[in-house]
Amino acid sequence: MGAVKVMVVDSDHTVVEAIKGQLAKSGFATISAYTAQDGILKFQQNLPSAIILRYSLPDKGGWQVAQRVREISDTPILFFSELGDRLSIERALAIGDEYLTRPWNWERLSAKLTVLLKRYGAKREETLLYDDGRLQIDVTNRRTTKSGKPVHLTDTEFRLLGYFVRKANRILGYDELITHMWGRADSGAKAYLSRYVGFLRRRIEDDPLSPVYLLTARGVGYWFRSHERPLR
Repeated sequence: MGAVKVMVVDSDHTVVEAIKGQLAKSGFATISAYTAQDGILKFQQNLPSAIILRYSLPDKGGWQVAQRVREISDTPILFFSELGDRLSIERALAIGDEYLTRPWNWERLSAKLTVLLKRYGAKREETLLYDDGRLQIDVTNRRTTKSGKPVHLTDTEFRLLGYFVRKANRILGYDELITHMWGRADSGAKAYLSRYVGFLRRRIEDDPLSPVYLLTARGVGYWFRSHERPLR
């Protein structure tokens, strides 16, 4: 078995090299990226076991990198930043797993990384492919078919559907879904979410008014119900 891969994303080359050096001493294989776009691309190419991610990046926020990662994976994400305000921390932890503020050092970072890797190593494999004989959703390759025919989804629709599939059989609250999709809630966000759930129901359900996949937990949120036996 090869070394565990950890990706470090920060525009500061000095910081990246320092963290990589410590990771290498601890036996990790390292991947580096210096922009948000590069981080997204290298994640898709390398599928690291964990990500150490600067909260603020010049081309996009680190939060946006995390959001793209979350579309296909529950890979643990450790944010680090000079920002210690409540809003920044809450926003990061809505999608990431740990948040480290100054003063940081290798001992603190290493301890948090070790805990994350143990926690996620104990988790079961996430669902990246759903197939009940009638509906197939390939989250990794962003493909959906119904009764053997392609289902064409917009990027937003597939991001939402992919999140439902990865969290199958678990009720997802309105706030969690809105935060995952759009970052923060505002007036009208719940109605916007409801509209996209309606779009998805029209795409994948036989009867959108009596759904068997995308179900409503009244007053709480929505959930994707998986079916063990093939549906016909």
